[in-house]
Amino acid sequence: MCGIVGSTGFTSEKIIKKMCRTLRHRGPDSEGYYIGDNIALGMRRLKIIDLETGDQPIFNDDKSIVTVFNGEIYNYEQLRNNLIKIGISLKTKSDTETIVYLYQQYGDEFVNYLRGMFAIAIWDKKKKRLVLARDRMGIKPLYYYYNNGKLIFSSEIKSILCSPDVSKELDFIALHHYLTFGYIPAPLSIFKNIYKVLPGHLLIYEDQTIHSKKYWDIRNNDINNDDFDNQKEIEQKLIELIEESIRLHMISDVPVGAFLSGGLDSGSIVALASKLSKRPIKTFSIGFDDDYLNELDNARLLAKMYKTDHSEFIVGPTDIDVLEDIMYYYDEPFADSSAIPTYFVSKFASNYVKVALSGDGGDEIFAGYGNYKADKIGQVLNKLPISLNNKFIQSIFNWLPASNNLLDFNNQIKKIAKISSLEPEIGHVYWLSIFNEDAKKQLYLSDEFNKLNTIDSLKLYRNYFQHFKDGDFINTCINVDIKTVLPDDYLTKVDRASMANSIEVRVPFLDHKLVEFSTAIPSKMKLKGLTTKKLLKNIMKNELPEKVRLGRKKGFSIPLNRWFRQDFNVLTDEYLSTSRLNKMGYFNSSFIENQIKEHSCGIKDNSKILWTLVAFEIWHKQYMS
Repeated sequence: MCGIVGSTGFTSEKIIKKMCRTLRHRGPDSEGYYIGDNIALGMRRLKIIDLETGDQPIFNDDKSIVTVFNGEIYNYEQLRNNLIKIGISLKTKSDTETIVYLYQQYGDEFVNYLRGMFAIAIWDKKKKRLVLARDRMGIKPLYYYYNNGKLIFSSEIKSILCSPDVSKELDFIALHHYLTFGYIPAPLSIFKNIYKVLPGHLLIYEDQTIHSKKYWDIRNNDINNDDFDNQKEIEQKLIELIEESIRLHMISDVPVGAFLSGGLDSGSIVALASKLSKRPIKTFSIGFDDDYLNELDNARLLAKMYKTDHSEFIVGPTDIDVLEDIMYYYDEPFADSSAIPTYFVSKFASNYVKVALSGDGGDEIFAGYGNYKADKIGQVLNKLPISLNNKFIQSIFNWLPASNNLLDFNNQIKKIAKISSLEPEIGHVYWLSIFNEDAKKQLYLSDEFNKLNTIDSLKLYRNYFQHFKDGDFINTCINVDIKTVLPDDYLTKVDRASMANSIEVRVPFLDHKLVEFSTAIPSKMKLKGLTTKKLLKNIMKNELPEKVRLGRKKGFSIPLNRWFRQDFNVLTDEYLSTSRLNKMGYFNSSFIENQIKEHSCGIKDNSKILWTLVAFEIWHKQYMS
């Protein structure tokens, strides 16, 4: 696990080393550089596999191909053996060296042989060609700056900003989308001319130009629809794929632990990993001072059941200095508040292990989120003879009192009523939104800023819906989420929080072979009625206690609503004060003041709106002031 950097054209050794130093948290164990041939590459390494000879950059025999690489290739031993069989002599036992020789043998097709998480840079000296590759699911980040024939890339934006060629110019369209989703959708970043390499894509630089090339998509033509006629066979295939993935994800030359929230996903990973491990798994749990969100009892139950070496940590309201430290690692405005507990569980676990397994991805591939239930309900309501968009009907739903919990029935039914009045695709995206377009019109301060309201963020994903559109709407929604919110929000959250603490998090549910199979299964088997994750619950019936397997989903959320009424008042005072907002000139301070008052008085739960604004202000102070 590493952080990688690079630049085309002349780049001084001083600059490339400065870029690398900003990524020290991603790789505190060693560093390496290649400078020459009008290219500069650098990397920071966290030693996980081949501790002695795995330092980078790594070359082929005649040194015409050089690579730096962030991630893990879980099938590297098989790939290594295959390369040896065709006469290639390997000097290390690292997964990085297999990448070099796969590229030598197969060119751009090398990436199709890899099974893992990765961000790769390959410089081909003979062809004067730079190839960047990002893993299929977007588990590992890869950013690039491109302007006037100059390409600069890195695992994190802060490193790119070290280059004197790069100016920090805010992209207001990206900000507009951020306010809708709480994250910035790819390929945009918050800065103009800085972009994300899309998951499952190569970015190729030659002759001072770039082009993007897709190498993978969710659909797998090798999977036959006849595979899904027999549910028992499906369940057997799934458990085999999950166990195979966990076994591969446990390959390491250092101890491997696991995050254990107490929910179905992490519980499944811990249960199966414990069976595959020769020693007790180290497990780590985070709790909250809120019974509604706390799952520590379940985590303790599982730890006892599987005799794990268990540790836990309680998270309370966090002071401003710590929040600023956490948000620094995201480089962009990022409003997923579960970044806070993810940071703390990573920090806590890093005292004991360098690698941890996580249950991320289970909600996508097994239809676990509440919005999939809402999509299904919305489809039914759309067929009713009376439209829920009727003003009288809407007024009844609006009359329902606000709750202190966003997951409360009243809040959920209001959102369901809203999405049922929209096109199904827009309704699905609306469920995930924070600021709607009407709210943005009140938020934006200047007429120039208000021009952004001609851009409908909810329609940003229409192309994804069209691409995956078939007769199974829930599966279409799942596929769209895997391409969008999963890499841009959930996986970004885990990567930055873990790497900030120099710990590698692996996600067995997102092995691409498992994803290809699970997403092809008809959604009625995954979301049976309104029962989410039905297949996973079935296959884990003998592995998990009923309390865990069938328990209410709590997610990994902090009690943001209550904290903003109590301990987080200091945040609104500091970052959303009228004087600060007026000085910046972006947002209407009166509108924001009203949002704060409504929340403080319990009229509405505006916690996500307030956190989205606070997160932006923290970022702006750190990166633009």
